[in-house]
Amino acid sequence: MGDKTNAGGDFNWIAPVYDALAFIVFGHKLQRAQLVFLDQIPVGASVLIVGGGAGWLLEQVLIRCQPKQVVYLEASSKMVATASRRMVRRSLVGSVDFRVGNEAALLPGERFDVLITSFVLDLFSETTLQTSFIPQLQRVLNPAGLWLVTDFVQTNIWWQKTLLWTMIRFFRLIAGINVKTLADWQQCLSKSDLALAERQSQVGGLVSTEVWTR
Repeated sequence: MGDKTNAGGDFNWIAPVYDALAFIVFGHKLQRAQLVFLDQIPVGASVLIVGGGAGWLLEQVLIRCQPKQVVYLEASSKMVATASRRMVRRSLVGSVDFRVGNEAALLPGERFDVLITSFVLDLFSETTLQTSFIPQLQRVLNPAGLWLVTDFVQTNIWWQKTLLWTMIRFFRLIAGINVKTLADWQQCLSKSDLALAERQSQVGGLVSTEVWTR
């Protein structure tokens, strides 16, 4: 589902195999979903990636979007270590500020042109999203900024519902996430005075990739 810690679980021990597990279940579909709206990131933008995992998406942002700066905020120290090594191997590390922590650790004066949360919102309850996670990230988004979201959504297709149920229980057991059901994160974003600009359904309707604005 994601790769964070505390309220969103502890993904440290699963970090070395997380991407491999995602590939076994979904192939490259989750990766392709995350690429859909990257072309909307302006050249020279300041970008905040929350819960970026082992660094695949970070690499794509650096190569495709030419940002001025990227803050890579990830609660799993092992994910951060893996991502930083990946960027060193590809000589891309210069413009990235790697941080271990969650959204509460962002500095009061920090502002970003683009926020990216991929498979992060699924880790939290609607209460947590509405009262802390979304407001804390909304605070650091510039007035004309973009919030790119890619995440799982509820579905009426039986095998997709079964897969979601299985994933939630797997990560409750393995990573200690607190949620029992998938939150309606789209409604939570809408209630937070954010506006949906674009949306594309991915992975047969199991995933939605979206652009939200202030």
